[in-house]
Amino acid sequence: MRIYYLDRLKLFMTVLVILHHAAITYGGAGSWYYYEQHDNDLIDVLLSLFTIVNQSFFMGLFFFISGYMTPASYDRKKGIRFMRDRLIRLGIPILVFMIVADPLLRYVATGYNGSIGDYFATKVMAHPFLGLTEFHAGPLWYLVTLLLFSAGYACFRGLTRGRSLGHPFPLTSRIIVGYLAAVIIANYLVRMVIPVGETVLSLQLAYFPAYIGLFMGGIAAYRGKWLESLSESLFRRWRVVSILLIISLPIGFIVGGALSEGTSSFEGGLTWQSAFYSAVDPILGIGLSYVLLAWFHKRWNQSPTGSFLWLSNNALLVYIIHAIVLTFVSYGLRHLVWHPLLKFVLASCIVVPLCFAIAWSIRRIPGVRKVV
Repeated sequence: MRIYYLDRLKLFMTVLVILHHAAITYGGAGSWYYYEQHDNDLIDVLLSLFTIVNQSFFMGLFFFISGYMTPASYDRKKGIRFMRDRLIRLGIPILVFMIVADPLLRYVATGYNGSIGDYFATKVMAHPFLGLTEFHAGPLWYLVTLLLFSAGYACFRGLTRGRSLGHPFPLTSRIIVGYLAAVIIANYLVRMVIPVGETVLSLQLAYFPAYIGLFMGGIAAYRGKWLESLSESLFRRWRVVSILLIISLPIGFIVGGALSEGTSSFEGGLTWQSAFYSAVDPILGIGLSYVLLAWFHKRWNQSPTGSFLWLSNNALLVYIIHAIVLTFVSYGLRHLVWHPLLKFVLASCIVVPLCFAIAWSIRRIPGVRKVV
């Protein structure tokens, strides 16, 4: 089942993921393989605002769209075939990335310190369980999580086989407020134990209350036909709310001492700063998600052209390989003495088309298209 405006929205967010990680490379807040150090605090603040705003919505919106597509996929394929296809489409890229790409990228991030053979022997294979403790999913944590969510949905459908799943219900303000209240409280509680930035098996659990809620919301949206009743008036309201929240973010961080004391108080713990970020993050995420869904539905729901189909068909593989391309390109530009913003723009302009070109070339290999 292809929905044109959702395909275009996923393509937009795939490009945004590349820009997000390029911003981290050149000073934005976040975790990545390779960083370029500089002394321009203003650039760090601007790129960090960009990454913080992205983090509020783009991965959650990916999960919402995935949740929306899941019931129809399960209905077509049923339990065993549904999970088999998920294991192939998601599991194979995860394994290849963890075993091959991630150790290679970590080696590049060291500045090619020593031989790659020595790096694998001392940093990867010397660990227990043949190095499994050193393998990381990197940006493919999204595929890992989606595989887990899909398995959970398949189990739910298997347990409720032959029974009513309940009546579809419309999206109301009460549902949105209830979702936001639950996520805000869950964010604050989870981040007391696992702050923002800490990972468990490559997963940032500090953001998972929203991811779980949005995946489930996507399933409810499919059954309740929520996306068929997107409101122009709500679009305008959420646009205003989103703008105000984006303005409030740097103000809150400055008042909370982020410039002088760092951001640790915003990342977790029993602090008002953590409560502030735990609340603003999901509200902004819902606002921007609604704005994008409504805007793409209104403006970009036409029949696809050949160029769009080409881009859309390669988007998943672009997401999978972009870490490799971005790390090598940014490392290759390390000696270029340019302003960090200009290097961010240059690297992005190189990496985005290069990722699509490489993805297209890889998908021409026999059998690859059955996976990606």
